[in-house]
Amino acid sequence: TARQSELDAFVTRVDDTIMAAIPEIARDPALVRDLHASTRSQFQIFLSLLERPAQEVLLPPQAVDLALSLARRQLDLGVLLQVYRSASSAVWEYFTEVVRTADTGGLDRTDLLIYLWSHGGAWINGAVEQLIHVFSAEREATLQGAIARRSEVVHAILRGEQVSLAEATAALGHPVREHHTAVVLWEDGEVAPDVLSRLAGVVGTLGAALEASTLSIPAGRAEAWAWLTARTPIDAAAVQVAVNGLAEHQDPAPWRVAVGCPASGVRGLQHSHREAVDAQRHALSAAAEARCTAYADVELAALVAGNEAGARRLVERELGALADPDPSLDRLRETVAAFLAHGASVEAAAAELFVHKNTVRYRVAQAEDLLGHPLSQRRTEVAVALACLERFGPARSS
Repeated sequence: TARQSELDAFVTRVDDTIMAAIPEIARDPALVRDLHASTRSQFQIFLSLLERPAQEVLLPPQAVDLALSLARRQLDLGVLLQVYRSASSAVWEYFTEVVRTADTGGLDRTDLLIYLWSHGGAWINGAVEQLIHVFSAEREATLQGAIARRSEVVHAILRGEQVSLAEATAALGHPVREHHTAVVLWEDGEVAPDVLSRLAGVVGTLGAALEASTLSIPAGRAEAWAWLTARTPIDAAAVQVAVNGLAEHQDPAPWRVAVGCPASGVRGLQHSHREAVDAQRHALSAAAEARCTAYADVELAALVAGNEAGARRLVERELGALADPDPSLDRLRETVAAFLAHGASVEAAAAELFVHKNTVRYRVAQAEDLLGHPLSQRRTEVAVALACLERFGPARSS
């Protein structure tokens, strides 16, 4: 087998099996070259050690090079493992042919096959064990380097520094010219070791669901900042639908999401992110723990959040008894908010709340009694006060 012609045939046989199973390698000429060098050099060393009773695994540099190439292309560890699973199958078939056809000189063929396979299995298992460490270390270094470079550019944009469209696109490898919807993802409570990986997975799944490119960076022990980017704007309602759909398949789903408004270009990355952060701030201060909070839904409260005392006075002054901490008033407040949001349309409010139009009319009348004036008066102030009430809580004590 160590003869050149036999060795060539062995490498072709094993590598053809591997490439048939792993198209990522088959269509990459550089990886094919690395694969051939790895298989040849490993088998040569294996043959030189075959007469030793216990198999020693001495990996050649070519085997390490293949693992590094796979990691640097950001392929999964599963690709590396599949290389050796496929090789294992091909080598087993080769050994069985050798034992069946060779002149064994009176040796028991079963004993010979056991001897060959025990050495071959020990080599493959030992190689995989060593190369997992090589692959993981390189993948971590590659990813951390990429994350560091990406984070540096993103933070420069968020600080308002002058970063051109061309510079940002090249540095981030992201279609910066298009429309971005920023999202902030985080988990409350105790921080799990894999939380950032889990949040990155959520971003990827949302991007796939919305047919959007994704850009994300870690922003803390249990927080990630991300952008969903597409040629047409992705509004918060679409993100909320995707978030709710994803959460239904995770029990429990500990993560929460805040969403900015869509905007394009370099400044769009910045502005939408600021809105997502404001939406997150609202979500963290609000009594209810919503799965997804959109800036467009809390913008009025977010804008006055810098003056909490004034906001509370606005609530008390504009809402009066409608702001009392009485759960029975929740439906009235919800109805008034929907009624005002839809331009005082009873029909639209009823459709949003899934109630009859007469129910909306009845609740609006009740609310007007508590307010002391019709909702046609001071409608903007009342809408802002309701938004502030949701954020800051009741302004009156019972």
